[in-house]
Amino acid sequence: MDSKSFQTLNELFLQAIERSPKRDVFLSKSAGRYHGISSREVLSTVAALARAFDAMGVRAGDRVALLAENRVEWTIADCAILGLGAVTVPLYSTLLEDDIEYILRDSGSKGIVVSTQDQLQKVLTVRSRLPDLLSFVVVMDPAGGGNRDVRSWKDVVEQESAREPDPVEFLRTRALAVHPEDTATIVYTSGTTGVFKGVVLTHANIVSNVRACGQLFDFGASDVAMSFLPLAHIFERMTDFYYLARGVSIAYAENLDSLPQNLREVRPTLMVVVPRLLQKIREKVAEEVQHLPPAKQRLFRWAVDTGRQYFPYEVGGRTPPVGLRLKRALASRLVFGKIRGQLGGRFRMFISGAAPLGRDLAEFFFAIGIPVYEGYGLTETSPVIAVNSPRAVKLGTVGRVISGVEVKLGEEIEDSEGRTGQEILVRGPNVTPGYYHQDERNGEAFADGWFRTGDLGRLDSDGFLAITGRKKNLFKTSGGKYVSPEKLEHLFQGHRYVAQLVVLGDARKFVGALVAPNFDALEAYAREQRIEFTTREELVANAGIRAFMQQQVDQACRHLPPHERIRQIVLLPREFTIGGGELSATLKVKRPVVEERYRNLIEEMFSRRPPGTPEAVSSRR
Repeated sequence: MDSKSFQTLNELFLQAIERSPKRDVFLSKSAGRYHGISSREVLSTVAALARAFDAMGVRAGDRVALLAENRVEWTIADCAILGLGAVTVPLYSTLLEDDIEYILRDSGSKGIVVSTQDQLQKVLTVRSRLPDLLSFVVVMDPAGGGNRDVRSWKDVVEQESAREPDPVEFLRTRALAVHPEDTATIVYTSGTTGVFKGVVLTHANIVSNVRACGQLFDFGASDVAMSFLPLAHIFERMTDFYYLARGVSIAYAENLDSLPQNLREVRPTLMVVVPRLLQKIREKVAEEVQHLPPAKQRLFRWAVDTGRQYFPYEVGGRTPPVGLRLKRALASRLVFGKIRGQLGGRFRMFISGAAPLGRDLAEFFFAIGIPVYEGYGLTETSPVIAVNSPRAVKLGTVGRVISGVEVKLGEEIEDSEGRTGQEILVRGPNVTPGYYHQDERNGEAFADGWFRTGDLGRLDSDGFLAITGRKKNLFKTSGGKYVSPEKLEHLFQGHRYVAQLVVLGDARKFVGALVAPNFDALEAYAREQRIEFTTREELVANAGIRAFMQQQVDQACRHLPPHERIRQIVLLPREFTIGGGELSATLKVKRPVVEERYRNLIEEMFSRRPPGTPEAVSSRR
């Protein structure tokens, strides 16, 4: 990748489409199968849509919202908006009407592109409350309802494609007039706090990340990537621009439920993921192994153990002993090949971000022959700050800081057992110029030119960055001891019986946790123990099950200092979900939502007597 060949996302797009034409730039599923979309078709559609937006009054600097699930039209609409010098405002498809209204109002969006009739209905419901905004609405799926202000994607594109002169020349002229410092997008993120803020990112911000990642990963025209994480999140979106720049074909997953089938249909080689998705894959493997005969279960355990012994040689660039190489080849043929086959059989790697990746989970995928390279970043940093790569990897860290970006560590936060970490400060071409018209918040976010991430970390002697917690999530028990909830929660990533766990204990006398069990495994255990239940509510209320799960938690925490151990738990009858409002779009727990929703259960938990105390404790100091 020539780092000087493009300075804006528009230049990246035009060069990728025109210099290296492909029959399958994108892969989209329709009529039951995936089909390729050529460079020529992509360019003509983007150009036609851009000229249509221009005819609707969109000018450079105007904001245009995009409310859709991952699909090829998402990327085409994004490129068309950017091509006019306008600003894309992506909205997560899971947002409720009030959130959509807030973002449209705050951004001052001139128009919006939506995907389905369901998304269209959300917009039409709030549109009457936005009289000076949304002069147009374009819907990707066939429009219905006879609303004169709603235009069909198909009609718009066909109409503009038939007009003279050629819309491609129109697009090229407008797109190349955009400057690197111009705003490309405003990404509204509530993270885990529930408070929306618009992160301004320029063309130069995102391009700098594409360039830096291009120095670390060797992707090319023979690769096929599965686009699964929300394109409304900058992690997937930046990565897709990187794929485009490197000539990688991009396939769009239908949804989470269809993902396993989509992987087998497309057989991708690359994919960016969040740890929760990897955890679900491993849980599925464990569930299937559990039903195998004892001899095959032993074979699986032997194979994984062999893989764990083998991969450090690969990572370290060393030659494994002959005997280990032979055992690894046998394990791959008998066991790992079948697991990889369920994922399409061609994966070269996963790149994990958006949440911390547990070391044990990473080791499992390295062991079976699909390396997972963990990185770290924020929406405000476009997003990558540091990342492991085939050129330099150290499990348990988020890699080395990428080229052009600087990191320094702020004030140390210590507890009685030692250092908890230091706040990570960052500056570089990837850092946002600020939050959209929020001067007070911008003043708090920057210190002497450094962006304050709010995350705690350490840099080792080899330059690898490790994340130790989130500054604002760090809490102090009533005994004055600091506890990092992330540190404890990571212990249960990939745990056989724990799907999700949220650690609590601010100003409390001990640490507690809400636990959403892995119900497939827990229900199997209950049947083995002849524990009767008809619903999950009955299962988690059973005293024997509660004692068993506390034992699992105690075992995982046995090596921790006493003040960090999880003394009491509450079992929940269901997992946290995006639809339920407890998870962000990248599957991170929204702590304020969870704490409010389960307030009564939390108070009951902290009213109990923790093990080893002579009398009951109060729920608060």
